[in-house]
Amino acid sequence: MISGRRIAFEARCRQRGYTLEQVRPCIVSEDGDRLVVDETHPAYPRAKPGLGDMVKATLSAVGITEARVSKAIGKPCGCGKRAAKLNELGHKYLGLPPGQSPAG
Repeated sequence: MISGRRIAFEARCRQRGYTLEQVRPCIVSEDGDRLVVDETHPAYPRAKPGLGDMVKATLSAVGITEARVSKAIGKPCGCGKRAAKLNELGHKYLGLPPGQSPAG
């Protein structure tokens, strides 16, 4: 459980592409402008995968992993940085807010 100000939670919802009504089931209690939220509830506004996350998952599904690439080239591959950059570029050029996936 996490607690915080309603305005901060609403901002997090918008940032991740959700409305407050969509995530209301994860709100355990409300007291004025303070909320207690169950972050393990399925309705909690989790970040949606970005373009880089999807590329990483697709490559991993066919056996191309960070560990294998690093072993093959003999140094850290920088895959995490590339995924983060693709996430950023995907959101910038697709016009999506951070945390919103290209798929919806």
